[in-house]
Amino acid sequence: MLMFVRIKQAIRLISQRITGIKIAIIGGYHGVNLGDMALGFSVKEILDTKGIKSGLQTIYTINKYPWAKTKYAIIGGGAIGYKNCLIEVANRFNSSLNNLALLGVDFNDANYEQSNEIMNLFEKVTWLSCRNEKQSIQMQKLIEREDIIYHPDLVFSYKKEYCKKQRTLRNKKKILLFNVVPLYGSIDGESLIPNFQYKDERPELYETYNEMINNYIEGVRSIIKDALAQGYKVESISFTPADVSMAKIIGGNLTIKHNKYSDNPYKVLKKMASAEKIFATRYHATIFGIKLGAQIMPMAYAKKNEILLEELGFSPKDYISSTDLANGCKLSGKYLHFDANIIEEWENNCFEIINKCIDVVISKN
Repeated sequence: MLMFVRIKQAIRLISQRITGIKIAIIGGYHGVNLGDMALGFSVKEILDTKGIKSGLQTIYTINKYPWAKTKYAIIGGGAIGYKNCLIEVANRFNSSLNNLALLGVDFNDANYEQSNEIMNLFEKVTWLSCRNEKQSIQMQKLIEREDIIYHPDLVFSYKKEYCKKQRTLRNKKKILLFNVVPLYGSIDGESLIPNFQYKDERPELYETYNEMINNYIEGVRSIIKDALAQGYKVESISFTPADVSMAKIIGGNLTIKHNKYSDNPYKVLKKMASAEKIFATRYHATIFGIKLGAQIMPMAYAKKNEILLEELGFSPKDYISSTDLANGCKLSGKYLHFDANIIEEWENNCFEIINKCIDVVISKN
């Protein structure tokens, strides 16, 4: 898998250098996380409709590989607002920061003010927006810019007309798709071990890791068994290669089809569109399911998932979080209904924001 990903990155890189691009879309587009790829394609989709040639570039290799250099760049969303990533971007575009946009980025790192490169970047970029209101307020205080906005995740704009049509269909197949992850850990054979990095970041999960994982596995297996008993076909859907392995561990000897990992967002979106029910753990698996109008049982494994659900009008009583599992709670078995009008509003909002960002960036001489 890793070799295949590197080959695809190399093809992207060579193609951009041969044919040229006007705008670089820079993000976590390494190919082993479908959600990251969907973020990039959400921006590229709109650039294509405008007739602006663009290409995805991987932020983690932006100064290591000979990516095509461009006058304009959009740092395209997601959890890439880490200091090391931002410093790489600042160094690459140090003489043209006003041709740069930070679009829908998660700024979760601490002490940005300790880096002159990052603070200079924040002050000079022509566009700066965040994925939630709390972050936008924090960023406004940090750099005293009043034009910092927040908006829903960029993936809400992805294939919005296709998704709108899917939400109107009533002939969904009797399929349960489930998406699972190795919660805050790594797979070692048939077992999971907690990742040490979360000992300080989320100590409540690290200390009760086995409790959380056991409740997660048992809960998902129970949901699968219930669906099978009701005559549903059950399939796993993965947003990273690790999700495939986790699905096989949880599925065990149950009658399940395991779909291979794909980094093609549209392919996965179409697959998910056929399902009546979706159990979603990954953030973007949840968003895909919401956009498609399926019955969603979300497992809020990360804080961003909790914020998403609460912004959509749900209370913590409506879903289960990783903290709940660590405290001995069981998966709810409750499928949520998402208001179609709100979904369409979010899709249109994101679509307009991306368009506006592009217009602002390319208006710079």
